[in-house]
Amino acid sequence: MGQVTKTLRERTELPQEAIAALEILTSNWSLLADFALSDLVLWAPTWNDGGMTAVAQIRPTTAPTTLGQDVVGTFAPKGRFHYLDRAEALGQATIVREILEPLSPVGVEAIPVKWNEQVIAVIARHCSGAPRVAGRLEQVYLESADSIFAMISCGQAWSSDSVSELGRWELPRAGDGVIRLDKAGKVNFASPNAVSSFRKMGLAIDLMGQGFFEITKRMNVAAAGMSQPLIKLSHGGTTGMADLVGDGATLMLASHYLAPSALSATKDHCTIIIVKDVTDLREHQKELLSKDAIIKEINHRVKNNLQMVTSVLRLQGRRAGNSAVTEALGDAQARIEVIAAIHDSLSREGATHVDFDALVGSLLGLIRHDGVRLESVVHGRFGTLNSRVATPLAMAVSELIHNVVEHSGATEILVTAERDKGHLRAIVSDNGVGTMQSEAPLTELPNCGLGLTIVSDLVCGELAGQVTIGPVQTSESGNMGTRVKIRIPIARREAGG
Repeated sequence: MGQVTKTLRERTELPQEAIAALEILTSNWSLLADFALSDLVLWAPTWNDGGMTAVAQIRPTTAPTTLGQDVVGTFAPKGRFHYLDRAEALGQATIVREILEPLSPVGVEAIPVKWNEQVIAVIARHCSGAPRVAGRLEQVYLESADSIFAMISCGQAWSSDSVSELGRWELPRAGDGVIRLDKAGKVNFASPNAVSSFRKMGLAIDLMGQGFFEITKRMNVAAAGMSQPLIKLSHGGTTGMADLVGDGATLMLASHYLAPSALSATKDHCTIIIVKDVTDLREHQKELLSKDAIIKEINHRVKNNLQMVTSVLRLQGRRAGNSAVTEALGDAQARIEVIAAIHDSLSREGATHVDFDALVGSLLGLIRHDGVRLESVVHGRFGTLNSRVATPLAMAVSELIHNVVEHSGATEILVTAERDKGHLRAIVSDNGVGTMQSEAPLTELPNCGLGLTIVSDLVCGELAGQVTIGPVQTSESGNMGTRVKIRIPIARREAGG
């Protein structure tokens, strides 16, 4: 959930669809702030209709900031800012311009945000101290901003929904490069940065006056040809996103169709295309995809190799003439199966965190014992654990389960998870015939078997935790079963300590 959505849910009574519309609006309004040469603040009516609260703020990269401090979270009661009240009540924009500079805003302007013919918010445009038009670039910026504000005040979408899927650092900004197409799809403006991006691709002719579709068709060298989104975008008159893969560069093209409006000095249809050089980014993404494919292949081979090892141990165990050797090979096979289960869980869910409850379920599914039907129960939730914790803890829990199966004669195993004050407790108890008379640290037992020795090393050595073993009374069987408690400092280790 984004911060805008969280604030709107807490402080307004707007329906979910309206909140989603405002989330989409603010996902790409950094470009609008660049065009407007202004700071923008989104105000939404509070739940008690007593005023408006500031839910989002953005600063331009094309002009000095006007608001030195963040105002998000500020409450404005009715009557404090007349321009907000007017825009919300009447649904009309408050536009303040210089007589000789109709594109240059003065002071603060207010633009209503409409959804389903209803004003759901107001954008306050805090203009820079000197936003006078300095040249053709600034003129195109301000004309584009007026057109977008007019569309917002009429409830029209101006930005592609796919923009919301991009990260903040990946969003195209006005400074990356701007191209404007007329209604015939010809270039009537290209910023210096946009021209430089196409020069990098090898374009030698001037962009001005050229049909943009012919330009993109000439520059595209993708093996699959021009994609449908690119074809549609390059003709103009549409809003969308596409990549142009050229010889020496890859450009992200984000187009915005701007309808003519009374607010804008431009009274004709046009399309603004933001041009961002993403050559390095796309190469990096290809490398990540390649590495991801390699990692998946390695995981697949490791899984197969572990299965092969268990098969070899199984065959060796069948041919062993000594029962002790057969038992040892069986124990080794069981431990390798546990390692395989842990590896499979990590490879499916990622290399950093794992759903430990699902992993425990997998470990319990590996329980096998001839002639005994074991019932397993899990109480509580382990949650998601860092792989550095999950791997040794899973091995320790598995050894305890295996120990119960092999030596206790139990018919029931209970695994309990508890979290408190930065610690995790894992308790494994059974209803078998136990030998402990009192609870004691595992490290103090003189004659631990291999399984308990492994548990002690994993918990105390790898996890810096504690492990105790003691008796537990079982109501059904009447036996004095065994309970092993593991306690580890989970918060410190998950934080990287």
